[in-house]
Amino acid sequence: MANVMDYIKNYGDKSFCDMPFGEGDNVALCGMYYMPLDKVVSDSFDDEPMPYDEVADKVFELRGRKHTPVGLVLLKYISEQMMAMAEQKRFAQMKVVACVRVYEKEPAVQFEAATFLLPEGTVVVLFKGTDDTLVGWKEDFDILTKKSIPSNRLSTEYLEKVAEHYDGDIIICGHSKGGFIAQYASLFCKKEIRDRIKCVYNNDGPGFWDYSYLEADSYKEMLPKYRHFVPQSSFIGMMLAHDTDYTVVKSDKILGPLQHDLISWQFDGSKLKTVSDLTSMGKVNDRVMHQLVSSLTEEQEQALDNVLETVIEGTHQEGLLDVKDNVGKSLKGVSEAWRTIDKSQQQEIIRILRTVPGIITKTRYEVRKEKATRLHDDLVEKLKELNVMF
Repeated sequence: MANVMDYIKNYGDKSFCDMPFGEGDNVALCGMYYMPLDKVVSDSFDDEPMPYDEVADKVFELRGRKHTPVGLVLLKYISEQMMAMAEQKRFAQMKVVACVRVYEKEPAVQFEAATFLLPEGTVVVLFKGTDDTLVGWKEDFDILTKKSIPSNRLSTEYLEKVAEHYDGDIIICGHSKGGFIAQYASLFCKKEIRDRIKCVYNNDGPGFWDYSYLEADSYKEMLPKYRHFVPQSSFIGMMLAHDTDYTVVKSDKILGPLQHDLISWQFDGSKLKTVSDLTSMGKVNDRVMHQLVSSLTEEQEQALDNVLETVIEGTHQEGLLDVKDNVGKSLKGVSEAWRTIDKSQQQEIIRILRTVPGIITKTRYEVRKEKATRLHDDLVEKLKELNVMF
């Protein structure tokens, strides 16, 4: 089964002039961008852009020239992919500029963006997904319970700076939260910038808070340029409000959370391997998350936000790897933090958790019933066709 590493190897000798930027390049860049490029590339648009192969080598040097995990769920293949791309002329010839990182605990912000300049003049804006930091994960939860997060504003501002400094077509890419803010930036940037956008790639990023976003003129305008890829049993990409604009990608993993990893997405030549529809698990994920989030009261949203913030702070750790390496201390801190939370908010969280099994059971039944009805209707149609034939 071919994956993004095969794409890099098989098409790495082709220039962007010979083969324009496509969905395979989007997956390659989004997967690689979990590496800390901001450690070696300035955040200024005024500095000289650096060749990608030089950037990759400097990052690898910074990490002791060893392929090690970037985080608990960001495995060492990301480092291997970064260097594999640097060895191929297609990617080595790209130039990188303005690697911005904004990290704040209150409110929770983990925002990262970079600009890649292609030899034929196209500008690729890349938004990073959630890194290993607990603050990054807290901001993910904020997507579910708040009508806006700081990364929304930052993504729009960054895109507008890119447009000010560079001419030419713009392509926007992002994975997970990065895909979410990539779509947001394309909808809320200035009209003249939106006209320059050639394509927006949202790789298994969640939808918006309500369906009003999908009814906006800017969304309808962007839809022909918008590519939303989700794996068969998508979990993250099925969150919140979205329409049926997504393309379902085949993954070599079974569970939705594992399919979120871009290395699991299968390729057919230079294209992603697609299937016609989500699995039953993917449809259940979609409806469960929608029902759960839409059913939260304002009090429950506030309680969830406060509890998450308190518990994360209580771990006294920076990232998931730190939690793993200090399990005892982290669990003790979480326990102590829980006891400081107001009793009424504790009860609200318990009520939320108690609703989950019921929502899952009901949703599974609905999906199975719809599948049985669809199979019945298909059978009836085939019998009608046979009756006409004979």
